Amino acid sequence: MAAKRKRAASRGASKRVKLPSLAKGIRPEFYDDPAIDQLFAIVTALTGEISVAFDRLDTLERVLVQSRSLPAGAVESYVAQGPDAERRARNREDLLRRVFAVFEAYAERQRRSKR
Repeated sequence: MAAKRKRAASRGASKRVKLPSLAKGIRPEFYDDPAIDQLFAIVTALTGEISVAFDRLDTLERVLVQSRSLPAGAVESYVAQGPDAERRARNREDLLRRVFAVFEAYAERQRRSKR
């Protein structure tokens, strides 16, 4: 019985469904200010992306542990040091700069318009 399920699952996994790249219809509005709706949409999209990334990381860790390439708990106990810690800090700062660039640009436009 398990073999039948495994074969059926593998057949289903090989079929790819082509999803539309853009949603159809009018985007719902929840707030009076469209900027808030846009920000909400961005946060929702990022949450979905992070969820997928977490699932992939979890899968990678499990595969590595099951293949005995990585001992259980190795990721949780790892502490970045030296160049690795510095690289992570730079990457984190770059990410924050990119994420908040929208707000920085908006603030700059506001400052310019008040002059």
